[in-house]
Amino acid sequence: MKTSIITALLLLLGLNCAASPATQLIRRMAKLQKSGVMTGHQDDPIYGHNWNLEKGRSDVKEVCGDYPAVMGFELGDLELGKAKNLDGVPFDRMRQEIKAQNRRGGIVEISWHPNNPVTGKNAWDPEGKPVGEILPGGKLCKEFAKRMKRVARFLASLRDDKGQPIPVIFRPWHEMGGGWFWWGKNSCTTEQYKQLYVYTYQFMKRQGLNNLVWGFSPNTGDASLEIYYPGDKYVDLLGVDLYDFEGSAENYTKTIERELSLLTEMGKKHQKLIALTETGSQKLPIKNWFTTVLWPAIKPYPICYVLFWRNAWDNAKELYVPYAGHPDADDFKTWVEDPRVLTVKDIAKTK
Repeated sequence: MKTSIITALLLLLGLNCAASPATQLIRRMAKLQKSGVMTGHQDDPIYGHNWNLEKGRSDVKEVCGDYPAVMGFELGDLELGKAKNLDGVPFDRMRQEIKAQNRRGGIVEISWHPNNPVTGKNAWDPEGKPVGEILPGGKLCKEFAKRMKRVARFLASLRDDKGQPIPVIFRPWHEMGGGWFWWGKNSCTTEQYKQLYVYTYQFMKRQGLNNLVWGFSPNTGDASLEIYYPGDKYVDLLGVDLYDFEGSAENYTKTIERELSLLTEMGKKHQKLIALTETGSQKLPIKNWFTTVLWPAIKPYPICYVLFWRNAWDNAKELYVPYAGHPDADDFKTWVEDPRVLTVKDIAKTK
């Protein structure tokens, strides 16, 4: 009887020791957010500016001496049962790197660009109105459920050395306010989008997954971040995807100020963590961009991490973080050495 009463009190106080892996990660990120902003990089340990699939490498680590606190990975093509993702990354290797990042005390974010289930083309094909077809009652619902089960099995396979689930930030159906994805504004209504997000959340819950921190991240330029919001029950983290494709410090700074002001306000309203879930200056044309453009722009806002997009070994345009020998490598290192910029070593002891 005494034990039951104590357990009930702990639950009422929000101190349940059996919190899910996802809840534990949310609490951990809330603590870390008070210390500063975590660095992030897409596909960081898998390939870089001039290398591919070499183990033990990282463009970030080779410049600043440590891995990023957050690593992003991509599941596109997994739903089709393929062995490699849409960027040629083997899923077995991805799993290894996720485990390694968790082992060193880092955090993992996972995005998913599934192929268009109507046309069979990639995620950037907005034709066919597929969202309505894959929701319950749609003619492709059963088929797409099979695809989601493949994703669920991979997410369930992410286990630490003790066999416990590794918590990850799961960020599906992002940039929905743009017209370039088949789940975007030109291919479905806002209500259909919300139904898709909620359906995905409920589907993964039915698969028994308790290690997913659900990220909701519109693209920059939306009139309101709220119009696609599926509800507090289904979202743990709010983000925005925002790039400098023009090489314009002025435009990037203005956009950051506008979008992160809206995101901060939304985070307070819904009591959610916020993050800059994708960003970067493509090909890094501006000297000292990290210390003179990025940092002054984002420093006033309570984002918990900033994730730079990938350094693609096979696409010169896809360069968002300096590599060793790059003209801006010293500037990136200087930025990372700021006490409020966090790498893996900085966050490893915070549980």
